[in-house]
Amino acid sequence: MKRKPLIPFLLIAVLGLLLTLGLSFIGLSEQAEREAEESGEASVEDDPVAYGEDLVAENCISCHGENLEGQGEFPAINNAASNYSAEEISTIAQEGIGDMPGGIAANAEEGDAIAEYLMSLEE
Repeated sequence: MKRKPLIPFLLIAVLGLLLTLGLSFIGLSEQAEREAEESGEASVEDDPVAYGEDLVAENCISCHGENLEGQGEFPAINNAASNYSAEEISTIAQEGIGDMPGGIAANAEEGDAIAEYLMSLEE
């Protein structure tokens, strides 16, 4: 009786394709992690103050000035710790205050990191 050799070859080809795709996704994930580490971006788990500093640099200096000293109608926030508690700063970063729009911090972790950084400026 003659066997059909096509089925084993088809199974091997499908298995090979699945392995290739799986390893590609793993490699892409590891590459993204490596690039994040090399770029020096802080994360909230590693150092919340450094992460807060990155968030402030990305979101706040355009309105409040390079050194957060205030500019034009935007107040100084480099002394925010003397006027607000950490919880209040976190809430302001998330929800805004006065004419300042909310959403500077996308979530409570980011708001807390911004608050920790601004609190550290007073030390």
